[in-house]
Amino acid sequence: MNSWEVVTAQPHAALAGLVGEYAEFRERVGGPVVRYEPANAGVVLVVEFADPLVVTDVAEPGVARSLRAFAAGPSLGPTRTEHAGVQHCVQVRLPPLGLYRVAGDVSELADRAVGLPDLLGRAGRELPERLAAQGDPASRFALLDALFGRAAVGGPEPDPEVAYAWRTLRRTGGTAGIGAILAEIGWSRARLARRFRAQVGLTPKAAARVIRFERAAALLRAPDPRPLSAVALACGYADQAHFTRDFREFAGRPPSAWAAGQG
Repeated sequence: MNSWEVVTAQPHAALAGLVGEYAEFRERVGGPVVRYEPANAGVVLVVEFADPLVVTDVAEPGVARSLRAFAAGPSLGPTRTEHAGVQHCVQVRLPPLGLYRVAGDVSELADRAVGLPDLLGRAGRELPERLAAQGDPASRFALLDALFGRAAVGGPEPDPEVAYAWRTLRRTGGTAGIGAILAEIGWSRARLARRFRAQVGLTPKAAARVIRFERAAALLRAPDPRPLSAVALACGYADQAHFTRDFREFAGRPPSAWAAGQG
């Protein structure tokens, strides 16, 4: 008999802006499950308690790796995961500037799935066993609160200019002009691109494209979705062809299939 269960929680209030959301998933089905996680501008940490997931990231589309604890960074395409039919995992969503405060330079995480030991060192190696030893989701989430709280102490602070650029892109759904942001902060385009990529994982232009896609993807799957043309217009796409092209690149399917929940 197939089953699916999820428990979600917000992190401790002291971690606002550093950690997005915690979730614990349990799934049992009769055969292999393949999923394609679309492009995103944030970071997802996964710790699997059942068999390792088979993960294929955007950077190496022909290479499938068996991973039990990993972080999937900001990406410009879908990441493929597969399990044999049983999954039990904890997932943590992080804004990229939150991960920067914990792990430092994140430029090498773009389009990649990276093992937690490579990202967090000793804490990343110990985390799967420590989480598995907890008796329930609330205890696991409390352990994560403590981990991220300690990791952020003394960690690097994002440049105020990078944080402003990120907030502006988020607030405008990716439609803010990079030139206007540069005029506000007084940096050169090259300097912003270099510092933004180190702290967010993508360049400002790439982040803007993904943020715009994320907004469109959410609108298409809203309870009362708008027509495709209306969503494209609302999200700042120049035309329907551009809208469709971004969905094929970022989600691996056209917007009509995404809206229908296919794939």
